[in-house]
Amino acid sequence: MKSIADTGLIVALLAADDPAHAWAVDAFRHHGPFHTCDAVLAEACSFFPTPGPVLTLVARGDLVLDFELATELPRVLALVTKYADQPMDLADACVVRMSELAADSRVWTVDRADFTAYRRNGRQSVPSDFPPKP
Repeated sequence: MKSIADTGLIVALLAADDPAHAWAVDAFRHHGPFHTCDAVLAEACSFFPTPGPVLTLVARGDLVLDFELATELPRVLALVTKYADQPMDLADACVVRMSELAADSRVWTVDRADFTAYRRNGRQSVPSDFPPKP
């Protein structure tokens, strides 16, 4: 199974005071390495004073960048257009597309509301793992 990281998983892992920190630590311990995209990395970096902690995860191999936005742009744009009423950001669109490209995949995210609404390949729910509800 391909494990896909959304922004919230990365932020929760790196921020010890995050309510989902223990969930994220457990996810990385048992389901890593995680695949992700540049948009998720950029979004995760914006939560910290420097990009160093996020980039260290990439350098260690805990995060694998294997999504090419230039190649996938037509489908990503179609997803953003489809979910314009929500609205779907670039990172979420890329993550949903990554889940479409790997049929046997699961997304780890704190974004329960959006990822229960998003659909891949038209009508399929996006297989996702969320932190426990408080």
